Amino acid sequence: MSDINYKGQCACGDFTYSCEGEPASVMACHCRDCQYASGSAFATVAFFPAANCAMTGPSKVYTVKGEAGLTVNRHFCGNCGTPLYSMLAEMPEMLFIKVGTLEDPNLTPLQGHMWCASKLSWLKLDDGLVQLPGNPPLA
Repeated sequence: MSDINYKGQCACGDFTYSCEGEPASVMACHCRDCQYASGSAFATVAFFPAANCAMTGPSKVYTVKGEAGLTVNRHFCGNCGTPLYSMLAEMPEMLFIKVGTLEDPNLTPLQGHMWCASKLSWLKLDDGLVQLPGNPPLA
């Protein structure tokens, strides 16, 4: 495990977290569900092993079936509404931290795009990063 410690919180500070080590990946997710959850064209998430993360404070959970048929548990602050992280019921060992909640989002450079099959037609991706039609391999 790396000495790097990533910290973050919701907008009001009621919920905080820290994750040790480097994220396994950092992806922009263009699935329709992330568009709803973020209120934007995509959500940017850092994949961290759940065992490397410590959460402090209450969160609320909204559960949906994602485009791939997986159960997505979306955690958000019940006070300010900040989207915090997601977990797949089928993959509880991994957390998908919302990059915008990190103290320094610049520490997690984007590595690619997923669910480009649902990408908004007006959004042009010219960053040279990988563009996957659906989920990356989850194994």
